Amino acid sequence: MLTDIFAYRYADRPIWTEFRETDRVLLVQGFQLVSEQLFPLSKDIPPDLTNKDSWFRLHSGLCRELGLESLSPVRWGFEDSKHPAEWGLRSSTQVCKTWLLEEFKPGQNADMFMKERISFLELAFRDCKQLILAAEISHKSRLESFNKKTVDPKNNLFLLMEALNAPISVELDLLKIEIGIKNTAFIAACDELNVRFQRAKVPLNYRNGFIQIETDSLVQDQITAPFWKLIGDPKWKNVEIDMLEAVDRSENSKRDPAFYAAKALESAIKIISDEQGWTIGKESGAGHYIDNFRKRANGSFVAEWEAAALRHIFSSLRNPLGHGPGGEPMPVLTQQQTDWTIEAAMSWIKSLIGRL
Repeated sequence: MLTDIFAYRYADRPIWTEFRETDRVLLVQGFQLVSEQLFPLSKDIPPDLTNKDSWFRLHSGLCRELGLESLSPVRWGFEDSKHPAEWGLRSSTQVCKTWLLEEFKPGQNADMFMKERISFLELAFRDCKQLILAAEISHKSRLESFNKKTVDPKNNLFLLMEALNAPISVELDLLKIEIGIKNTAFIAACDELNVRFQRAKVPLNYRNGFIQIETDSLVQDQITAPFWKLIGDPKWKNVEIDMLEAVDRSENSKRDPAFYAAKALESAIKIISDEQGWTIGKESGAGHYIDNFRKRANGSFVAEWEAAALRHIFSSLRNPLGHGPGGEPMPVLTQQQTDWTIEAAMSWIKSLIGRL
């Protein structure tokens, strides 16, 4: 299975020109975050019995993308004339740690050295978040199944069923608390990682499964960070996918990042219209969904001037970029125009979700 990693996304975008002491410290701190807060290692049992599957996935997934059989030697052994030969196998955790924290040697490419190791941190945080989401989905499914078993309270069997289901109910409550604790710890780890990036003076930021290049700190604080936080719910998945694509294309000078930002905005508009019960099924484009927003019958979700501004993004940006120009010149935006479009789309999505 192909895995999107930091080192590939920014292969053509130089970030490190040298390996600094602050970079070494960042890698140590990053490993500690993974091994102590995401997939902690127990002091009472062997490392391979604690979060074994997660460490194995991290190791094998990164090896496949980097074209390696192992990040560092798995087998250890020694022998001498006075003692019999001894050998053994290192755990996935030990193999990852040895590779991640290995000494940077003169002549190595600092940019690739760091990008590969940042990819490890990215995969670890992404895997942890996916495990939490899977647990939340499982809990929701089990809770729905449990609730369906409930019978009419007027029936004499209700008390018996309630008594039989009590242990399941307690288990589900405890599971919900456990998921909440893990999610809180994960959010704290994400915040700490971003602070570590800032202190190491590395222009990176982790959000929603990806480590990306950060630019304007004011935009990050007021627009970008709140936006990614708001779309964390799985129902905004398509919004997330297209906005991540927009940011990736912008940072790597690829074609039409603004088109994907507009797609993300359109998805958000459609989701909101559907959830509010305003969609009538005859809509043929973003403009019709925006009409749903401005109708008085729907509470004038947006004002007339806001509806006009939203339509302008699609008519003047998305449509020209989304259709072949024929014999006309290919539409091209400057980097400043692209940045504005992405930031504007994020701001609109943030504003619309905030009104719900």
